[in-house]
Amino acid sequence: MTLDEARVLIVDDNIGNQEVLSAIVQSIGVTRIETALNGVEGLEAVRRDKPDIVLLDVLMPVMDGYEMCRRLRMEYSRDELPVLFVTAFDNPDSRTNCFAAGGTDMVTKPINAAEVMARLNVHLENRILVTGLKAYQSRMTEELELARDTQETLHPHPSQLTDIEARRAIRVTGIIETSSELGGDFWTVFETHDNNLGLLVADFTGHGVAAAFNTVRLHALMARRPWALRGPGELLEFLNHELKQLLPPGQFAAALACELNAASGTLTCAGGLTPQPVLIEANGAARFLPVSGPPLGAFIDASYGEITLSMEPGAALLAYSDALLESMVDDKVAVTEDELLAWSAEIGPGGDLVKGVLSRFHDRLPGQPPDDLTIVAMQRR
Repeated sequence: MTLDEARVLIVDDNIGNQEVLSAIVQSIGVTRIETALNGVEGLEAVRRDKPDIVLLDVLMPVMDGYEMCRRLRMEYSRDELPVLFVTAFDNPDSRTNCFAAGGTDMVTKPINAAEVMARLNVHLENRILVTGLKAYQSRMTEELELARDTQETLHPHPSQLTDIEARRAIRVTGIIETSSELGGDFWTVFETHDNNLGLLVADFTGHGVAAAFNTVRLHALMARRPWALRGPGELLEFLNHELKQLLPPGQFAAALACELNAASGTLTCAGGLTPQPVLIEANGAARFLPVSGPPLGAFIDASYGEITLSMEPGAALLAYSDALLESMVDDKVAVTEDELLAWSAEIGPGGDLVKGVLSRFHDRLPGQPPDDLTIVAMQRR
């Protein structure tokens, strides 16, 4: 909004005062002016087309300025509709009454053109600024919602996970809770060249748009990864090499990559600065898997060792981002490693590990997590 787009409503029962105020308003470049003779007409004018500021007399027939302003404040805040009282009363009680009724500012009669112009300019400039900020905020909210919706499409669709369970007898579930509108966590499942089921969980540094954009980069890299990559170690080496050339200095990702042979139960994992995943055996025993390696995107020539084990039918793998074990409550971690193992064993490999761990986490730390939180489970049925 600009000054020539602003609308001013003048409410005064004196036609002469209306004409003087209209001339002052026009002198600062505002031409969209409406007038009313009392508070009732003024409220009707506001309902028809809300102005950007009201110049309001106090003593008027039918409804005075105080009552009109009080009614306006039932619908509009001072930011939404400033009211400048123009009154013949100039004493402390009158000023108190004007502001108590909801007035934004006041000037006294006889009208001083320079003072009215100065106060009008200030309030209209503030109104223009507030309008611009609200429009910007609305646009950013819409864009963030679109970006969040787009980011969610990067993660596996429920139909894809249902198909995997039907074909491979492997149940995969996952959830991401972000600490802001957009986050830097990512997870996906994929088919490997030798018909294994792959799992990737990653956590980029930072929050917001930059971190979210990095998840889009990672999704694109996964789409064009060489088909002949053998094992999660080679996958991480490829992703690391590409991300090192894409990420700005100081940005990197923690990542866990695993492959599961559905027929034999052979599970191979590799990690880069990732929290150690939990293996829950079919008998309910839970233990951490010692994966380790440098973060993705930090060193161009990084390599990633693998661990291989047997995942028997009924066992499950739990992967998660560091927010699960690093979030603080009253100057201490909300969840310890021992507690996570106890939770995993309590829920069991046949239970819903994602919902079970998440609900227990929020019992300790309600509301939005302080950092992006990802929890993914892969269960061999």
